[in-house]
Amino acid sequence: MKDAHKVLTIALLSRVLVIAVMVISSFLFAYVTTKHMDVKEMNMPFFGMFMRWDSEYYLNIAKHGYPLGYPNIHTFPTKTGTGSPMPSKVADNLWAFFPFYSVAMAAVAVGFRRFLTLTPSLMVSGIIVSNIAFFVSAYFFYKLTRKLFDSRLAMIATAFYCFWVGGVFFSTIYSEALFMALALGAFYFLADDNLPIAVILGFLASFTRSDGFLIFIPFLVYGVMQLKKNKLQSLKLLISSAIIASPYLIFNIMGYFLAGGVFPVQLIARESNWGTYPLLIKQFTAPYVTVPRFQAFDVLGIVLVLLPMGYFFLNVRKIFTAEARTIGYWAFYGAMAYVLFTNSVVSSILRYAIPMLPIYWVFAKIYVKSRVAGTVLFGVTTAMLIVGAYLLETANPYFM
Repeated sequence: MKDAHKVLTIALLSRVLVIAVMVISSFLFAYVTTKHMDVKEMNMPFFGMFMRWDSEYYLNIAKHGYPLGYPNIHTFPTKTGTGSPMPSKVADNLWAFFPFYSVAMAAVAVGFRRFLTLTPSLMVSGIIVSNIAFFVSAYFFYKLTRKLFDSRLAMIATAFYCFWVGGVFFSTIYSEALFMALALGAFYFLADDNLPIAVILGFLASFTRSDGFLIFIPFLVYGVMQLKKNKLQSLKLLISSAIIASPYLIFNIMGYFLAGGVFPVQLIARESNWGTYPLLIKQFTAPYVTVPRFQAFDVLGIVLVLLPMGYFFLNVRKIFTAEARTIGYWAFYGAMAYVLFTNSVVSSILRYAIPMLPIYWVFAKIYVKSRVAGTVLFGVTTAMLIVGAYLLETANPYFM
């Protein structure tokens, strides 16, 4: 229980910092309204601070569900930013967002309907779901890391997790916190050899984010690793990985019939959304993606995300022997790194990188080896978290 209290204290301190910056930014700096924002909803005292950018999509799904059919394609550009033609049919953008977070919002909002109208009750419930899920995720992160490393490193890594740059989204009406609570719960119970619970949590996590299905990778890797030792356990893990990955396919098939004969997630993700952006390394020359005054923030964020890659290549033998239980998570890190560089916009990199667990483990190892270097690293991530909270709260398009 003592360790649990420490973890919750660290998590609470990170939320106090983030919300304090959001409050100060909200009252001292005007946010930039965009077509994605409902000004009336955004101006709800206090609660409106937690609703930015994609928040409106989750809110609309919770209110109305997914739209049937697809919109008039003549309202879309004829070509994507990469020069490829737009698909003949394009599903509504709401289909890019998986349902479980909105379902959770709607469920919790029921308790507030006696006091609030529909939209405010959903906003309040979204804030509650996100923040409670964050504390759950911090607890599971510590428990998982404690199984893989010693308690000291686990506590330090938890601090890096709670104060990660993209951690500002844990407190907003975004799906990140719920996804991490479910994914880390699945990973913890996988490490604890409790496969039924791990599969249930993993399945729900895959229904929370479009890239959530990638958490099948650790299950798959450990299934392959068990082939020679325990074929029955290997089979169970391989089947489990298929079940956990299935929501991506299920949601697309469901969308095919409801969205007008298209596979909506695939079309939106690959064509009408990511197709508008070049590869990550080319985005710094695209004026509609980034501007010079924010490039230092973006570049430093990418360096932080890729830093563990250097550790991996320098310690491959150690990882495959003494730290063999982390291999599945390194494979997941690699898959996410590929997604970041081929299917991401630079302003969202630090948010998308949240599930890449080796980031926090390597940072903790740096701290253990050199307290000075580790303190500097923690200071950098915390400072960037503060800047990120400001950028998000002011609805800056270069951090979303």
